[in-house]
Amino acid sequence: MGKLGNSYTKYFNIKNSRSGSLFQGPFKSIHIDSNEYLLLLSAYVNANHEIHGFLEKDWPYSSFLDYTGKRDGKLCNKEIILGQFDNDFSEYEKYIKDNADYFREKKELEEYILE
Repeated sequence: MGKLGNSYTKYFNIKNSRSGSLFQGPFKSIHIDSNEYLLLLSAYVNANHEIHGFLEKDWPYSSFLDYTGKRDGKLCNKEIILGQFDNDFSEYEKYIKDNADYFREKKELEEYILE
C-alpha cells in the first residue's frame, strides 16, 4: 500500500503542479478474525456515504449499489458477503442500513473495535 500511495501522490502532484502529501497518516491494517467482523466491516464500507450524509443517488463511488443489486459492477466479489444472506440484496441492504444508524452514533468504526 505504501508504494501505491507514494506513486499516486507523485503522479497527482506532477499533474496538478503541487507538492506535499495527499494522505493523512500512515496506512493501517487490522486483522479480520471473525465472520461477524467481516460482515460489520462490509456494512461500514458500503454505508459510508450514508453515515456521512450523502444520498445513495448522489454517491456512485462506493460498492453499495453493487451489493444492493442496483448496479451490476464487476470489481467486487460480492458472493463472499451476499452468500451469507438468504435474500441476497434486500437482507444485506437492511443489514447495512441497520448498522449505518449505529455507525452514525459512533462516528468511527474504531470505537466499535475497541469495545
